[in-house]
Order: sequence, then C-alpha cells, then structure tokens
Amino acid sequence: MIKERAADEVDLEAWQGRLQRAIGPVCFGALLFALALALSAPTPTSRSAAAVLPAAAAAFLWLALRLVLDRRPGPDGRARYAEAHFAVLLLLITVLVLDHPAFGFFAFTGCLQAVRYLRGRARAVGVAVTTVPSSLAQSGGVVPQTAAQVGGFLAVLAFNLVIVAVLVTLSEITERLSSRRKASNAELAKANRQLTEMLAENAGLHAQLLVQAREAGAADERRRLARELHDTVAQGLAGIVTQLQAAEGAREQDAPAEQWQRHLDNAAALARDSLTQARRAVHALRPIELERAALPEALADLAEQWRRHNDTAAGLTVTGEARPLHPEVEVTLLRIAQESLANAAKYAKASRVGLTLSYMPGLVTLDVRDDGIGFDPAAEPASRATGGGYGLGLMRRRAERLGGRLDLETEPGTGTTVSATLPAISMEE
Repeated sequence: MIKERAADEVDLEAWQGRLQRAIGPVCFGALLFALALALSAPTPTSRSAAAVLPAAAAAFLWLALRLVLDRRPGPDGRARYAEAHFAVLLLLITVLVLDHPAFGFFAFTGCLQAVRYLRGRARAVGVAVTTVPSSLAQSGGVVPQTAAQVGGFLAVLAFNLVIVAVLVTLSEITERLSSRRKASNAELAKANRQLTEMLAENAGLHAQLLVQAREAGAADERRRLARELHDTVAQGLAGIVTQLQAAEGAREQDAPAEQWQRHLDNAAALARDSLTQARRAVHALRPIELERAALPEALADLAEQWRRHNDTAAGLTVTGEARPLHPEVEVTLLRIAQESLANAAKYAKASRVGLTLSYMPGLVTLDVRDDGIGFDPAAEPASRATGGGYGLGLMRRRAERLGGRLDLETEPGTGTTVSATLPAISMEE
C-alpha cells in the first residue's frame, strides 16, 4: 500500500512538472496566433503592423528571458524577479490588446504566468489584474469612453473576476491538498522506516531471548538433574559407604559373620536401588516410554504396569481429541503420573486408581485419583510431601515451569487426587 501511494505521488508530480513546462510553449503559441490574427484581420480600432510588431517582439523576448531564468541553477528559478517579470508582461499584454483585440487570446496567458510564478496574495492580485486587459479585448480593444462602454466593460470585468476567483480558489485548494498529501506521505514513509527498524530490532531481541531461554532451560534441567542425583544416587552412595564401613568394623571386631554379612547385603541392596534411581534420572532426560508410543498409550502402559506390580485396579480415561504436544509438556505429564502412582503405592493403601487425561482448547489436564486413606497435607511430614526428593513439591515446580499448576485434593479417609494443568503447546510452537 505504501509503495503504491508513493508511486502515485511520483506520477502526479511528473504530470505537474509536465504541465508547468507546457506553460511556456502555450504562451508562445497564443502570442503567435494572436499576432497572425492581428496582421490578417485588422479592425477599425486596431493599430498598424508597424506598431503591433515591436510590441509583439518585445513580449516574445520577455517570455524567452523568463525561460532562460527558469533554467539557471538555484534553489527555485521561479522565485527570481517573479513580481517584476509579471508586471512587465502585464504591461506588454495591455499594449498589445490596445493595438488589436485579437491579443485577448494572448491576454489569458497572464493568468497562467501569475499561477506559475507568483505566491500567496500576489498570485490572487496578479490573476485579478490580468482580467483587465482580457476584458478590454472582449469589449473591442478600446478604452471605454461613454457611459455605455464603461458599463459594458465593467460587466465583462465582473464576469471575468468571478470566473478567475473560482479558478484561483480551486487552484489554492488543490495546492494545499497536494502539500498536505506530500506531508502525510513523508510522515507515513518515516513511520514505515521506523517500523522497519523496530521490526529489525525486535528480531534481534527475539533471537537474544531465544538464546537466553535455551540457556535458562539448560540450566534449569541441570539443576533438576543435580537435585535428583543428590536426593537418590548421592544418598544411596553415602548409605553404601556407611554399610561397608560398618561391615569392616564388624570384621575387625571379630563379630559374627551374620552381622557383617548383613551390612554387606544392605550395601548391595542400596547399590541396586541407586542403580535404579540413576537409570531413572537418565531416562528423565529422554523417556523411552514416549519414544515408543504417544502420551495416551504411554500412560495406559504405565497404569497397566502399576496394576500388575501392585495387584490393584488401575485404568486410564482420555477425553477430548488427543493430539501431539510439545515434548516438555508430555514428559512433565508422564513424570507427574509416575510419581503420583509411586506415592499411591507407598502411602495410599488404595483398592483402585484412575488416571484421566483431558485435551481441551489451549489446555491439557491429568488427574490421578485413588480411593486410599488420604492424608492431611498441612500435617504431613516434609519427607512424605516431597516424595523423598521428587514428590509433590517438585511436581508442582515442574508444572509451574511450563506455565501450569498442580492441585492436590485430599483429606484423611477420602482418598487423594493430584491434578496437573498445563498449556497444550503443540509440536509446531
């Protein structure tokens, strides 16, 4: 749109320039045409060719001089001697009209000269004064002497003044509209340049934000993995060291073999648990469950495995139209389901567990419900509430990191419901 308006503006300016350049040839043509009529068709009141030719030659040379001044370099050639040029031209027009009324054809070019070279009030005065020789030509080319001639002359002059007043007013309005249009286009072009610069700057800022977001995401994932390793593997290794030290102490004290063997068995059990936790932490970076199936199928498999291991009824219900989501969203929902089921197995003593995955416009929710003993969240020990390092607190932080939330509904004897609500970010976003 902006380019089209600029092209239209260029076309209008080109036509305006052509019309202004055409004023010179039109003036010369009108002068030569009037001279031909004056020489070929003399009137009783016209003067001889000896009087007409010098005045016509002077007018021709004066117009040529104006063209020469227009072509001289400078800020505005039309402003040079504009009033003096028009005054002399008007005098020559008047002399020629008095020489022969046919020069009325040349008299109207005075209006063109006034419009081209004069500005403001001088233009209006110049156009109005030009109507005097034009009216003289229309009245017969003689100075009115009788009352009837004066009346006729004034009537013609009044008519011409009305006509040129309308034309000058339209010209002024057109010029003002043109100036405003040019100013508006200049402001629009400036705003367009500023907008282009802002878009370029925003693109740079967007790229910076993407880099910062990736760095922040990587740092957050490192902190999460560090917490998980600290709460599982590091604690398990510390327990293994403690058990091995206890076994070594028992051996040095010649304790019964059963005593130090028990410490070794405990160390082996801790090693197996630590290995399981380490594998779990590694899988958290790239869940194998989501590589083999979509989220609903992965949750269904998780519920089935949990049912077999705990001999408790469990099932998944999917509502809405299932669709692929961003990997971070699916990983978060899968981990929340795993931890919720692990907590249900440890603490709930439930006879039935149900998972509901709901796809909604812009949101996805996962509800994990059990009919177990429930608990009082305010009175629950910190170790229970956090699930030993990856419990409700960490699940809540996982959900909030993606702009979602985690809600907990439970009280003693009524079961527990963990509800995670996340934005349904698609794969393309």
